[in-house]
Amino acid sequence: MAGSLRNMRLKSKLIVSFVLLIVISTSIIGWIFFLILKETIVNEVGQSVQEVLKQTMQNIDYKLKDIDELYVNIVSNKELQIIMESDASTDSVRANYEKIFYETVYPSIFGGRSEQIQSVSFFGPYGLNLFVNTSYTNRTREEIEQTAIYQQSYAAKGKPLWLFANKDIFSNRDSGPKVIYNARKTLGLLALKDWGLMLIGVRESFIFDSFKNILTDMKAITYIVDENGFIISHVNKDQVSTKADPDVWRMITGSSNGSSLIMLQGTMYSVHYFTSQYTGWKLVTMIPQSVVYKHIELAKGTIVMIILITVALSILLSVFISSSITRPLMKLIRHIKKVRDGDIHTKVHLGTQEEFGEISESFNEMTEEIGTLIHKVRDDEKKIREAELRALQSQINPHILYNTMDSIYWMTKTKEYDEIAEMTTAFAQFFRLILNKGSEMTTIAKELETIEHYLTIQKLQFKNKFEYAIEADPNVLEEACIKLILQPLVENALLHGIKPLKNKRGTIKIVAKREGQFILLEVIDNGIGMDLEQIEALLEPPSQDGGYGIYNINERIHLAYGEGYGLHFESRRDEGSHIQIILPGGYIDV
Repeated sequence: MAGSLRNMRLKSKLIVSFVLLIVISTSIIGWIFFLILKETIVNEVGQSVQEVLKQTMQNIDYKLKDIDELYVNIVSNKELQIIMESDASTDSVRANYEKIFYETVYPSIFGGRSEQIQSVSFFGPYGLNLFVNTSYTNRTREEIEQTAIYQQSYAAKGKPLWLFANKDIFSNRDSGPKVIYNARKTLGLLALKDWGLMLIGVRESFIFDSFKNILTDMKAITYIVDENGFIISHVNKDQVSTKADPDVWRMITGSSNGSSLIMLQGTMYSVHYFTSQYTGWKLVTMIPQSVVYKHIELAKGTIVMIILITVALSILLSVFISSSITRPLMKLIRHIKKVRDGDIHTKVHLGTQEEFGEISESFNEMTEEIGTLIHKVRDDEKKIREAELRALQSQINPHILYNTMDSIYWMTKTKEYDEIAEMTTAFAQFFRLILNKGSEMTTIAKELETIEHYLTIQKLQFKNKFEYAIEADPNVLEEACIKLILQPLVENALLHGIKPLKNKRGTIKIVAKREGQFILLEVIDNGIGMDLEQIEALLEPPSQDGGYGIYNINERIHLAYGEGYGLHFESRRDEGSHIQIILPGGYIDV
């Protein structure tokens, strides 16, 4: 794939690249958007369901509180006060009280609540038991007090309890009515006498009506469980009074409300629950995930359709863009070929677009610059040749030969044969090295050897008026450089720095070292030094009858290596001079 793309023409590459970029980026963005949308939908559904459960549970609590408020009517009823606070030990008295309860008390308090109230039971402290729609008759006080309902009510000290009795409350057998009870230890309103236990049985349908229609569009299974895990109300009546699924029960215990996922009988459900602060019951709803994902799949299909439309548009757009780019470039290539064939005066116009307008302008400026550079190169070549000639003229100055030959002559007169031999040998080696078989380039090692022979000659001529030392980093000796760049500097130091000294011995130190990306050749003397005007004069083009040495060194280095290299002077009057030759740290052909 990568090899095929490299071999394509630019237009095809642009089209393929644009399409791939848009497809990949759109797919990634679409996938991320889908994941975010999926999470958002799930969260929104969860929050919406939780809000529905909360409102429904509050409605159920309101209904149960309305039943609980019947207690005020009960304890304030005068007939019931007489009945519950009197001794009903005889059958005739009990029968009279029962008649009053059924004909007067019950209709006045519970009348019109047949759809809500399933049964009413009073277990009096004196053995008077009053019942409506129950089979709990003729129960002794001891039997009543042994029941769990009585014990929980007694522990509540008159506070209302909502309980679900899934067993017979007296025999504790599974048979018997499964009833939702409002249980209460009843006290007389005026005398605060113990009226015994009151049970109000509430119909399951009264609670079921509050949630039977919620979330039906989502195929939800909704039910209520008590704090023991028994189902109080369910759409499937066979489930009432049975234990909730153990996995679901474990999931919903431990927190008052929440949501989670569970797999039941091969179907994934999202389980949502909310706990009543009034009764402690939990309203649970189980929604098949397939219902939630139906909306997600619809969103997924919409996103895929958007991606496909985007890709189709990107193909058309990429063809248009690639053509608008490649047409000017092909025109530019044709003009470049003209320049390659020698037509450097060709001009190109690529349109008015800003980028291509800049390319046109840059190309036309480039062709003009090429023409200028061609002329400059020719001039530079001429300058190099002239600089080489002047350098040789300056370096091989006739006075070196005259002075050396004159010194040898007088040494023969004084029979200084050893000095004659040493000077002659040094003179011959010096000329051999500066000639260098006609090559302009040499090595730093040979350049140092050349200057050492030159200093030997000068030391014999100056009769040991100065000392010299050469220090070189072995790592730079084989580096290439232009020949004869040290001799003019040393000659300048001897003639204008050391020779004028009267009261001290001169010293010259030659150093070759590497510093960062540069190579430094240094000439250091303890002569009389130079002021700024003298330094500037050395670097200015000389007059016709002046010397060319130091100026030509600087010019030759500039021509060979660039303006960033050359000579650097540090000198003050009566403090000596320190001259650096700055060269690149690697070979550059010239």
